[in-house]
Amino acid sequence: MIFIDYHSRTPIYEQIKEQIIMLINIGVYKPDDKLPSIRNLSNELNINVNTIKRAFGELEHDGVIYSAQGRGVFVSSNPIGNEKIISSALDDIKAVVVSGKTKGVTEDAVHSLVAEIYNGGDSND
Repeated sequence: MIFIDYHSRTPIYEQIKEQIIMLINIGVYKPDDKLPSIRNLSNELNINVNTIKRAFGELEHDGVIYSAQGRGVFVSSNPIGNEKIISSALDDIKAVVVSGKTKGVTEDAVHSLVAEIYNGGDSND
């Protein structure tokens, strides 16, 4: 379910974090569902265990997941709308919009793009 783009400029641990959050948001993982183990994900994705640990560590720090000693890693009871995740996403958006503005992207173009994304357009374009 998690796909890594090795050509992306986004670090692999960030891709894992974003995809787990997306899988939670679309309902694949629900509160208190158990996530795949770090070792299983490492083997499945052919990625170093430490990369998966970093992604899970940051997700846990942000309150998206929690660990139960000896039982595994689970989705938190209220992962969607988590203030830390939203704040981080808004910081990311702000940086991109500021960069676009300095490159001549108009406010109308940004509004059009946002409307397209939120109204079902492909956000990967």
